[in-house]
Amino acid sequence: MDINDKKAFLGFQQGELNAVMMYKKFAQITKNPEYKAAYLEAAKDEGRHAAIMGKYTGETLQPKALQANVLGVLYRILPKKIVHFGVSKGEYMGGNGYRPYVGDKYPEIEGVMNDEYRHGNIFKSL
Repeated sequence: MDINDKKAFLGFQQGELNAVMMYKKFAQITKNPEYKAAYLEAAKDEGRHAAIMGKYTGETLQPKALQANVLGVLYRILPKKIVHFGVSKGEYMGGNGYRPYVGDKYPEIEGVMNDEYRHGNIFKSL
């Protein structure tokens, strides 16, 4: 893995770890069982994505709790439609970020990218 790819994958890895914590926080807060199930499923997928990135980077990173806590506060005060719109945009952007790395060099990235788009569609529909 060249230095530019490693730098990108470290960013992906951190983003996936942060997303795990964010989705778990949302699941903890919500009273809506449909939302809770979607958040927990996304958290599970994001954890798997972080593990894939860790395999490529060889690094162990930690999620940033501050980000999840701030987003948890916003989750409590903003209308859920706005939260889900923002989350879906983030998922689509994440999918787009992976697109240049899809191919034989990083065979698992296409599945990660497709999960991100699927998450975007799920949160957009909530």
